[in-house]
Amino acid sequence: MKPSIVVWNDAQDHPQKWADAADVDEWSNKSCEITSIGFLIKRTEKYLTLAGDWDPADADYGRVTKIPVGWVIEIKELCETTASAAVAASD
Repeated sequence: MKPSIVVWNDAQDHPQKWADAADVDEWSNKSCEITSIGFLIKRTEKYLTLAGDWDPADADYGRVTKIPVGWVIEIKELCETTASAAVAASD
């Protein structure tokens, strides 16, 4: 299984319970773009399922996120040697 980088737009709640129109207008123009790195487990017409962790010995996944396909901006598949080199470089 190869790791992937997924860039996507997330939904976001306004941090205040009440806000005036100017504050909401300013907040509405801010980006909610997220970059996630993980293992692309499944892709359907509606959703992409990404796991942040994978234990191949037990076939278990951790930090699993389901992202609506319409929110996805870009998917970059990483080669396994790139991922291994990145881990080795951080040691």
